[in-house]
Amino acid sequence: MKTALIGCGAVAGNHLAAIGKLPGVEIVALCDIVPERAEAAKLKYAPTAAVFTDYKKMLDEERPDAVHIATPHHLHCEMACEALARGIHVFLEKPICISEEEIDRLTDAEEKSPATLTVCFQNRFNPATVVAKKLLAEHGGVACARASVTWNRDDDYYRADAWRGKKATEGGGVLINQAIHELDLLIGFCGKPISVAATVANHAHRASIDVEDTAELLISFDSGATAFFTATTAFSCDAPNFDELYCKDGRRITLVGQEIYLDGKPFPYDVPDGFSLPGKECWGTGHYRLIRRFYEALERKAPNPVLLSSAAVPVRVLLAAYRSSNAGTTVPIK
Repeated sequence: MKTALIGCGAVAGNHLAAIGKLPGVEIVALCDIVPERAEAAKLKYAPTAAVFTDYKKMLDEERPDAVHIATPHHLHCEMACEALARGIHVFLEKPICISEEEIDRLTDAEEKSPATLTVCFQNRFNPATVVAKKLLAEHGGVACARASVTWNRDDDYYRADAWRGKKATEGGGVLINQAIHELDLLIGFCGKPISVAATVANHAHRASIDVEDTAELLISFDSGATAFFTATTAFSCDAPNFDELYCKDGRRITLVGQEIYLDGKPFPYDVPDGFSLPGKECWGTGHYRLIRRFYEALERKAPNPVLLSSAAVPVRVLLAAYRSSNAGTTVPIK
């Protein structure tokens, strides 16, 4: 199976390293508007790959079976739609897009295409996530929950790439970039979100960004559960993500990074296929598991592992959170 990648920035290494471990999958092309980045990725991960600066030319000339898209947020929708229109399967980095209108465009493009779209919510495949979901099922599901993302991004991080920290190109700040994975997990634990009350603020990065570096959300779910979610890039380090799930039978499941506690006591579990990837620990270790399942699904013509419809939900929640903060009231989630 032939595959290609668009966008050879920081997260691309996780994709390319995972693909390199998969038998029968060949990286035939790499694309980046900065050719030196693509050449560096070629040297490290795909020595026989062709290098392009024009992604449409790459798709037309190489005709890969699949393409990974790891570009700035505002480019995701257009690039995914172009690939789907050519019948090329898409593995799309988060977030899928930055507006409700783009969600509709992507949905329409996939419905009209013989190809499919899978979204890179790799933390769904972290061992701790899988074990926590099994525990939840055993203890009646979630009554209420809290979760937090407390990371550090300094001004140099935002200035390193022109698209970062700008509403027009990033779509928002900490919610849509760093915290969306944790928001996705919280939704996976709690069910269908129906409303949100939120505030967002820029506490530490007023000199470098025009979006939020801190957010707090109170989310209501159709099951009757509620969740309180906080996120910031103004912390002093990248702390492990935190989830605490209060079960309907009174038990309490706590996740601190990849550690699990049941009623405050360590809960040991087995960790399968321990292949690790380059990059930050706070990104999680699920890239390999998810990317492997993506290609297995293509080979078997089976449903893809992260459907567009489910990946759209955290985007709808965070877009509603922005509306809520602006309006100063609780708003429904579309």
